[in-house]
Amino acid sequence: MSDQASRVHRPKPESDKPRFSAIVLIYMREMRDQLRDRRTLFTIALLPIMLYPLVGTLLLQIAQFTRQHTTTVCIVGAEHIQDGPPLLKGIGFSDDYADSSSNLKLVLRGPDDLLENETVAGATTRWIQEGTFDAVVVFPPGFATPGSMPGSGVATVQVLYNVASDESQIALNRVTGILNDWKADWVGKSLQASGIDMAMLEPFQMEDFDVAPERTREAAFWSKMLPFIMLVWAMTGAFYPAIDLVAGEKERGTLETLLCSPALRSEIVWGKLGAVASFSMLTAVLNAGSMLVTSTFVFQQIGLGGGATVGAPPLIPMLWLFVALIPLSCLFSALALAVAAMARSSKEGQYYLMPLMMVTLPLVLLPMLPGMSLSPGTSLIPVTGMFLLVRSLVEGQYGDALMHLPFVFGVTAGCLWLAVTWAKRQFENEAVLFGGQDQWELGLWVKHLWRDRQPVATTAQAYACGAIILVALFFGKLAATSALGDLAGLTKMIVSQQLGLILAPALLMSVMLTTSIRSSLRLRWPHWLSMPMAIGLGITLHPLYLALGEWIEYTYPVSEDAMQAMLPFVEQIATLPWISVVFLMAFIPAVCEELAFRGFIFGGLVRQGGRLRAVVVTALLFGISHGFLQQSIAASCMGVLLGWIALRTGSVLPCMLIHFTNNALSVSISRLARSDLPGVELLFTRTQAGPVYQPLWFLLSIGFAMTFLFYFASLRSPVDESNPPELEPAADSSSMNSPTATA
Repeated sequence: MSDQASRVHRPKPESDKPRFSAIVLIYMREMRDQLRDRRTLFTIALLPIMLYPLVGTLLLQIAQFTRQHTTTVCIVGAEHIQDGPPLLKGIGFSDDYADSSSNLKLVLRGPDDLLENETVAGATTRWIQEGTFDAVVVFPPGFATPGSMPGSGVATVQVLYNVASDESQIALNRVTGILNDWKADWVGKSLQASGIDMAMLEPFQMEDFDVAPERTREAAFWSKMLPFIMLVWAMTGAFYPAIDLVAGEKERGTLETLLCSPALRSEIVWGKLGAVASFSMLTAVLNAGSMLVTSTFVFQQIGLGGGATVGAPPLIPMLWLFVALIPLSCLFSALALAVAAMARSSKEGQYYLMPLMMVTLPLVLLPMLPGMSLSPGTSLIPVTGMFLLVRSLVEGQYGDALMHLPFVFGVTAGCLWLAVTWAKRQFENEAVLFGGQDQWELGLWVKHLWRDRQPVATTAQAYACGAIILVALFFGKLAATSALGDLAGLTKMIVSQQLGLILAPALLMSVMLTTSIRSSLRLRWPHWLSMPMAIGLGITLHPLYLALGEWIEYTYPVSEDAMQAMLPFVEQIATLPWISVVFLMAFIPAVCEELAFRGFIFGGLVRQGGRLRAVVVTALLFGISHGFLQQSIAASCMGVLLGWIALRTGSVLPCMLIHFTNNALSVSISRLARSDLPGVELLFTRTQAGPVYQPLWFLLSIGFAMTFLFYFASLRSPVDESNPPELEPAADSSSMNSPTATA
């Protein structure tokens, strides 16, 4: 890698500020190279123009074939039909049911058509299995008006079909509809013959009317389908140019030449990002336009769209979709560019981008779920919020869209900034651009893990530990299907989850993959004042944490099923001994979760200047490890604070105290509010929803919490965790691995 790094050495420009002229020059270079590629032109321009008309032609042919298909139905025992309205006329159904029996061919069979020693049941089954008929209707002997058959009650008509055959299922639906109409006609005539007025069976009729204008119905139809198509193609249009502009240039040997130029890495990133985003938007627009033109004609021919003819989408409202396409295409392009920078070849880049697409696709599919609409909660979801905002604008709900616009804009801008920053850092890291050229072998990799152990985990080991914990928790929660029952059941569940699924992976990886358990778990003593300050911060932040939880539940309401599922657990916690509840619900999670997330994983992610990465990633992993969505969001917010405290103190111990204090107050607030302790009424007040903090104490606690936060902000970590530990002297490493240090 050192030889390659020397080859990409370039003269340092006079200023580190990106130059617009250099960005435009790189952008034009990349666009010219891509437009010279016939495969790119075919994928972006020709394929959308040709694909949708061909698909539309195929759909028209299929629809025509479906309408022209003749269903063959065999009638067995037609001679047994008596005393009812005429069902058959010759070898077809009666004129009263002719409209329902279009493209339906009837074949009458009797006892003479059976093989020797063959029963009716055996013959009809054989006809269906061999495909002689699509369906067989069998009328039993003596079939007559219901109730007239002696000793048999209501007569039974058998309809035989084959579920493995589409034609047979179509025949079943057609025959069932005809028989139901015939039965209703039979009942009506029987009641009329008995002197009963038929109007008594149907006292009123219901008819629904859609008062929405035609253009509104069309906008509602297109607003759900068109954004989905455009976003999917925007992702696809960004992925493949990004692979070619980074991994493809590595294969062609032109990336080193570009990096040797006087251009800044940020200028290279912005130029390539502009080219990838241009192809992303162009691909989405061309595909959407071709699909609109084709689908408009196809829908008119086959009669889709809720029973009404679907016209062209309203052009003016649809312009909002193209406005939203710009930031989303830039977001997808930045992510694709950053991931493609890690690939050594175009083939490897496709492997890397597929997981990225699988992670992003649920955010695009989420707005398609029934009942999903724009709200304060959904507006905070990346990509999904923008999708729902565009749908509201297309449907003319401007007031609702304007109210949620700041949230959607803020989230989208934040995600775009993070993605661009990630892409820039990828291009500034020589190890990412040119590292990992050797082939991977399992044996050498295992030897490397043991031989090159370091005092703390590597970044890859930290990510692997987080993934192992989340996967273990997923399967562990699926396996925990038994009821808690008593204290023993609760203890077994919490201990097995915390010790076995969260702490055990981090502890095992610390023992096997590092040279110092204390350093890898960040078990350092901070400044002595940090410990009482951490307890005070946990106490004073608890009212704000509960308010955050209430806001989250208001934004993302808890379903009734989830409430019913949590009710037995909450009731059991209220009846167990207080010491046991605090130990199980506060002490054990504080120790296990902090050692895993703010200990082993944080120590690996904070390396090489990854302070922000360590805080954000550990907070997300910490939040995902909790069960319910509302708990995950609150835990992620708390995880950001705990990560910042861990960064300022250089230790996991203050985080344990804050975590323990917060959990202990959460499980004890009901008992404290009901206790006779002096001054309780100054802190808590009782409501129908449960005890809450007094407004005065809520305001005071915020002031105290700000004081504690200022103290932690003034600290400096005694250890520079950003520097790679492998650069430490060997004597220090051996001393850290001594029995006294690792105890």
